[in-house]
Amino acid sequence: MAAGLIIAAFFLYLLIIGGCITASVFYVKNLMDLLRQVDPKNRQVAPGFVWMLFIPFYGPIIFPFSLYPKIAESLKREFEDRNSPQPGDYGKSLGFILPFLFMGLFIPFINFVAILGILVIGIMFWVKMTQYKRMLRSLPKVAGGIRISSNSDLLD
Repeated sequence: MAAGLIIAAFFLYLLIIGGCITASVFYVKNLMDLLRQVDPKNRQVAPGFVWMLFIPFYGPIIFPFSLYPKIAESLKREFEDRNSPQPGDYGKSLGFILPFLFMGLFIPFINFVAILGILVIGIMFWVKMTQYKRMLRSLPKVAGGIRISSNSDLLD
């Protein structure tokens, strides 16, 4: 009986860890796809650098302090370049809060609150970045002051 509970708890643990890793991969992939929508001249960080979030300790705690402001500045430049500035700070404040919440995971009793905060703020940041990615896909790009239409049926 006890061995069965231990095995069930172990598989539940593996399922939770696997779900967290899968969600993290999709999160980082979303950030990479977002940065690919930004013109290279407006990028403050290369799209591949977001995968550094997987480096233990450095990735979730130290690296976001430089990554998230660079993503926000890249978005700001891109939207201004496309003559469509958006209200707000392009997710900079949400990205600033996330590493502090990850630091809270190491403090006893606060770690339970930090987990909830990471879930809430992390999902809000993810949704905001997905919205920006969709907006960038729908806006026409500007090349040398001339708007390039994303419409493929120009001659029809």
